[in-house]
Amino acid sequence: MKMITKLALSNNKKNKTRSILIMLSIFLTTVLLSAIATFGYGQIKFQSANAEEFYGSYYGSYAGVTEDQIGEMEKRSEFDRIGRAATIGTIENARSISMVWMDNETRDLANLDRQLQEGAFPEQENEIAGQKAMFERIGYPDVKVGDKVNIRFRRNTHETYQEKEFLVSGIMSQTVKEQENRSYTAYVSKACYESLYAPEERAYTIYFSLSDSVDVNSSTLEMTIKDLAEECGINPEYAFDNMYYSMWVLDPGMEMIVGCIVVALIVVFFAVMVIYNIFQVGLIQKIQEYGKIKALGATKKQMKKLVFREGMLLTIISIPAGLIVGTTVSIGFMNSWLSQSTTLGNQDVVQVNMVSIPLLLLCAAASAIAVWAALKRPMKVISRISPVEAIRFQGSQKKNKGLRRGRKQMGVRQLTQANMSMNRKRTITTIISMGLSCVLFVVAANFTGNVSTRYDARKQVPYGQFQIDLTYSKADTAYPENNLDSILKANPLDEELVEQIRKIDAVTDIKIRYMMYAYDQNGNLQSIGVLNKEQFDDEEYQGSLKGEVDYETAAKNGDILYGWSYFIEESGYDLGDTVTMTMGDAGGEARFQGTMTGAFGSSNYDWIITDEAYDQLGLSGKSIGTIWVDCRPQDCTDVQNQLEDLLTDKQHYEFSTYQGALETSESSLGMFETLAYGFLLLVGLIAFMNMANTIIISIITRKRELGVMQALGMTNSQMNSMLRNEGVLFTAGSILVSILVGMPAGYALFCYGREHGYFGLDVYHIPVIEIAAMIIILTALQISLSFILSRNIKKESIVERIRYQE
Repeated sequence: MKMITKLALSNNKKNKTRSILIMLSIFLTTVLLSAIATFGYGQIKFQSANAEEFYGSYYGSYAGVTEDQIGEMEKRSEFDRIGRAATIGTIENARSISMVWMDNETRDLANLDRQLQEGAFPEQENEIAGQKAMFERIGYPDVKVGDKVNIRFRRNTHETYQEKEFLVSGIMSQTVKEQENRSYTAYVSKACYESLYAPEERAYTIYFSLSDSVDVNSSTLEMTIKDLAEECGINPEYAFDNMYYSMWVLDPGMEMIVGCIVVALIVVFFAVMVIYNIFQVGLIQKIQEYGKIKALGATKKQMKKLVFREGMLLTIISIPAGLIVGTTVSIGFMNSWLSQSTTLGNQDVVQVNMVSIPLLLLCAAASAIAVWAALKRPMKVISRISPVEAIRFQGSQKKNKGLRRGRKQMGVRQLTQANMSMNRKRTITTIISMGLSCVLFVVAANFTGNVSTRYDARKQVPYGQFQIDLTYSKADTAYPENNLDSILKANPLDEELVEQIRKIDAVTDIKIRYMMYAYDQNGNLQSIGVLNKEQFDDEEYQGSLKGEVDYETAAKNGDILYGWSYFIEESGYDLGDTVTMTMGDAGGEARFQGTMTGAFGSSNYDWIITDEAYDQLGLSGKSIGTIWVDCRPQDCTDVQNQLEDLLTDKQHYEFSTYQGALETSESSLGMFETLAYGFLLLVGLIAFMNMANTIIISIITRKRELGVMQALGMTNSQMNSMLRNEGVLFTAGSILVSILVGMPAGYALFCYGREHGYFGLDVYHIPVIEIAAMIIILTALQISLSFILSRNIKKESIVERIRYQE
């Protein structure tokens, strides 16, 4: 037993190149496995420990609930805690500012108290609490607890604004969600709510938790609370589950666990392939040596143990080092992620231990199993070969196979072809092996390449650096001047404003999108987008279409399309129906009649027509709905100041910037993108290692053959060219295999992610940059290795190379 171990150790020392490459492969595999395990475990523990902090402890909520229905809920044992909340109305402002009341139970269930920076929640009828940004929006930039503020608000769009003096009782922090949606919430007291709403007008939003007797998990929660709603007489359509809380507490991280396991299995598979490839490529030169050992009396079992221990001895250093590095990288990333989350408002988080010794031991076992699996076939081959066959072995076991055809003249190209065809099976196996090791990289690139903060920001501001949108209502009976028809007739974003913007020196381009208002057959006010071909194609590119969505057809026939495919049933029409409306803008009104041929996924309008369909209406004064302004990034500040000056006297508009949208996107997607590309880097290292292994082992094991060729007259330049050509063929084949297999698999992963609402995934595009980077790196790696290895070979004399026996 000791002799076999000593012999295995001696072989590893003798075959230093092979040993180093295998150790690197095992190290990288363990790094990736431990990083995945530590991140998944840490994320699950962190989210479970902080689920109440982030998402509240309520299971769900019911909207529009009456006192009688609340009484029915209180009678049922399934409900553990029940809290009430109510919407008072909205505050007069260009931004969305809602006024709500929540009782103590609801505030506790929603974990709202953590957002209170100073002061207290309102108790008296004239008290109010809110974010500093909210008070600043209504004209109180330096508000403090105890200050008096006058607030104009109304209960609904059928009432006029009323003014009331409030006393600021508390200052709230701004949540990430409110920051992203640019929305604010003002909190008032129960006394204020009851003073504004008579008993028969009151309706509540109920937050609740379920008792332990209810057997529920994240998959069954939604159906359970809908069933309970029906039994209490509540409309189940107004039942909403606390999805994130249920995912992390009731069914902690199953999707995360499954995802980590799947990725880990893929990593182990490719690790087996890489390590096996190293052993297999170098096996030919070692068969004679193994034959001699067997001739000295070694049994089949001992030969298997010898090969097995050669591989396992290389894991002694590689696996512990990989565990340490992988765990350190994962913890560093998680700490950075948590640090960023803290800056966004999650200050009082519970810190957790992200290291799991059992999981790390499992990762070590997985790496060891990968090595064992890679050694299975070499062990079998070595144990079965007879001593005589092994000693006589010259690179081919089969008669009449592998013979090189004679030629009158031999050049570099012919030598390359001869070497590649000498063992077609090995050549094809090597190309497929190298290609498959890059498949994981291509698959990951298809996912990470489509997770883009810039792309996500461009969904908000699709062109230029600034966007000016009309803001409007469609059912404001108290202030009809706020409705879309009145605003478009006034045309605040007119051509004169566009010309003033165009005169700003730093402005490089302006784009415009027109819109109309319409009255349907029931007299309801609708918004109509008027799109040219470029804008039409952009909307079509977003996907989720229904029916026929084609610009040329719609323009030719004067068709109309619905703006929201998911809500097409709410339009009152089916595809193919004739739609009759009265449409209008600053140029007047005209009767429209057209066929609803299709629907876009999600646009900013109720309906959409083409610019050519608009021309058929015969109106002359188009109304602008959106203006995009572009300039150089270094001129943004100056242009923004001048735009704000031009808009000073304007009303009913919203001003957005691309940089603001990008910052918002980066706050939610930035760390996810970093994680994705970090994983891509580790995967790429493993893929590139396989290619390096193949090239190095292939050249070193043929050192004697190359020496013989040079002894027969091959020049150094010809040898360099031959090795380079072989590497190019291996690289081209590997790239072809990786793309043919990886692209369909990557697209399938993207579709799964988009269907499940993963961050930053909307419209698929081929990850050209990532794949081009892979091709460039593989090519550069191949050329560099061929050059370096050929130089090293040339340092030895021809006699030394001919006598070489690794």
